[in-house]
Amino acid sequence: MNNTISRRGLVALIASMLSWGLGNPFADMAIDAFSITQLLLLEISIGFAFVALYVLIKFRRLRLRWKIALALGLLEPGLTYLFGNIGYANGTVSTGLIVMATEVFFVAIIGALFLKEVISLRIALSIVMGFFGVVIAVSKVGDSGVDNWLGVFAFVAAALSASFYVIVARLYATQNNVVDLVFGQLLVGTIFALAIFFGTNSNFNNASSIEMKYWLAALFAGLFGVAIPFLLFNYASSLVPTKYSALALNAIPVVGIGFGALLGRGVPTPLQALGGLIVVVSLYVGTREK
Repeated sequence: MNNTISRRGLVALIASMLSWGLGNPFADMAIDAFSITQLLLLEISIGFAFVALYVLIKFRRLRLRWKIALALGLLEPGLTYLFGNIGYANGTVSTGLIVMATEVFFVAIIGALFLKEVISLRIALSIVMGFFGVVIAVSKVGDSGVDNWLGVFAFVAAALSASFYVIVARLYATQNNVVDLVFGQLLVGTIFALAIFFGTNSNFNNASSIEMKYWLAALFAGLFGVAIPFLLFNYASSLVPTKYSALALNAIPVVGIGFGALLGRGVPTPLQALGGLIVVVSLYVGTREK
């Protein structure tokens, strides 16, 4: 990992987090009209189409290890986005972004268990603090009438899948070209989405009744939630020290919740706001020493 700070890398890193922050509210909006499997196929295949178009324009010969692309694609976007869509179908964007922000803590825990990485006192305290914030944020889920516990557990599963993705990428994906790797993992993700779609006997028989705004939301979920952030983040990861990547994750819930409010996806309740603030502060505390 390059330990010097690259201006291009920082710009790409910040842009990737902003893009993911924008993509989540669009997915939350699209799930109002599309089924979980419909949206999964749309957002991943749209993201893949943008990357494939770039590769086609450049007439590039792909060079990557497909086993790594398979593992990465199944974890993210595959399982991560599947669980995320289940969450949005049963909850709000505010709850989802707060819960999924625990990805950083799961990465630390998994790294300690399987990679023998040391968890310092600072990181341990931040993990406890972060999960405490999540507990506060979801404490009134059963009474909200909007969120439910299935959604919360789905968001937790999405965070876990994303965490394993980070670990696998850290161990095996550093030697691959950025565009080639993203192409491979999004191709795998698209195949995974197709398998889920046809395996559950899903279809688009309702396509004609879906308003254009929801089609646009699905399009933007694929663009801002898949294609752009994966390309930018993978590019930035080779130019920016890990600690900046971890710190930048703080931007996702802030941008996502704020943009979600602008889209009319609701504003956090006082407890969600308090829990979300605790989570963001704990992310900063836990990642600033990396």
